[in-house]
Amino acid sequence: MTSFQPSFNLDVRQEASLDDFDAQNYTSIIQAVDKLCLGQLSELYIFGEKYVGKTHLALSIYNAYITQQKNAISLSLIDLIDDDDVDALNNLEMFDLIILDDIQAINNNYVWQEAMFHLINRIREQHKQLVFLADTPARELDIALLDLVTRLSLAPMIKLPSSTLESDRATLLRAILRRKSWRLPDSIFEYLVKEGPHTAGEIIEVLDSISPLLTHLTRPQVPKKTIEEAKAIIQRKTVLLEISRYTADTDQ
Repeated sequence: MTSFQPSFNLDVRQEASLDDFDAQNYTSIIQAVDKLCLGQLSELYIFGEKYVGKTHLALSIYNAYITQQKNAISLSLIDLIDDDDVDALNNLEMFDLIILDDIQAINNNYVWQEAMFHLINRIREQHKQLVFLADTPARELDIALLDLVTRLSLAPMIKLPSSTLESDRATLLRAILRRKSWRLPDSIFEYLVKEGPHTAGEIIEVLDSISPLLTHLTRPQVPKKTIEEAKAIIQRKTVLLEISRYTADTDQ
């Protein structure tokens, strides 16, 4: 049974956490990140399909790392390239850890590939740490600068699972709820697992949408009408997230 707390405030803008990935199929990733935070791993390359939670994971790694009294920075190459500021890669070696999300954004862009090549060299010379996140393995990126492909390929590589199984999503949702000390009625929990999104970040967005319905209820028994309204919001929000993905893909 999934117990329900009748009066709760959901602050879904709280920082992402590695606890959001507390599921068996994420074990290898969490173990690698633990080694990274302990200084036992200098680089890590994480890849996975679009919309499996890479950006949420990047923020979770950042938050875990800075608790070690070290400094870090997390950047999306899509955002940097959109700003057309290749100089943004200069001097990043001042940080202990540099997290670079959306590596695939440098496909077919030699200027940024060259800048990335020099950045990796500087970081290694300074004995700092690197995390790369991308849609594909390094060897499958469309990069003309072969020396850069070689450097990216030297990092230990792990695939981020897609959470296509309902059991995996249930484990992921339980981890999020446990970390936040949130509780849901069983029927809403089950509906969210079956009909909701698959990634931690999007699950939290959906929780944000339904939280007003479930906050400060005056009785422990959730009215059927409220449950049906929550399910409708979950369905609508999930569709909107899917549409935003499609729009982002067509704009690229």
